[in-house]
Amino acid sequence: MFLVNFVYDDEELLEPYEWQEDDIYQEFHYLPIYRVHYQTLHDFLYGKLYIPKQKESIFIVGDGHYNVVIEMKKDVIYKRGTVTFQKRQQINEIIKTLPVTLFQYRILEEAYEKEYGLTRQERMKKICIEEVIDEIFVVHYELFQEICEQLNIHEESPSDQYLMLKHKIEKGYSSLHELLYKELIQKR
Repeated sequence: MFLVNFVYDDEELLEPYEWQEDDIYQEFHYLPIYRVHYQTLHDFLYGKLYIPKQKESIFIVGDGHYNVVIEMKKDVIYKRGTVTFQKRQQINEIIKTLPVTLFQYRILEEAYEKEYGLTRQERMKKICIEEVIDEIFVVHYELFQEICEQLNIHEESPSDQYLMLKHKIEKGYSSLHELLYKELIQKR
């Protein structure tokens, strides 16, 4: 049996350590499993794919190291899902014994790759911080200048300051992110 935690195609996949009680879970007794090349798996993870003749189906694709459950509706990926770590390992062992399947598909849109290692809450806070920085740079420039001053960002042009600030928060989640979240979002 497979317990699958689904997210819609425009949401980030949730790893088992990120699962919460109010997530969308479904149980399956059987799902077809396909082995694919790494690049194809990447497309399934980050692309909105159009796959002819896959009208409404649910299946698993993987490369032997990672796998994902795919739900199709009207030939397009509708939802993606993850399974528990134990089940993922069992599926990977099965995948290693299968021949490679070549899917004929077209990429309609691509999403950014997920930054692993962050909790769901940290990713959500980080997204808020990035959006607010974009907003204050355009709408509340004085506040943007204050933030840059506090963080010792002294670049020549405003656009260079903006890029430097974005670079500082690009990877991971640190005390800087938490400070910016408190200053820019919680105090609003």
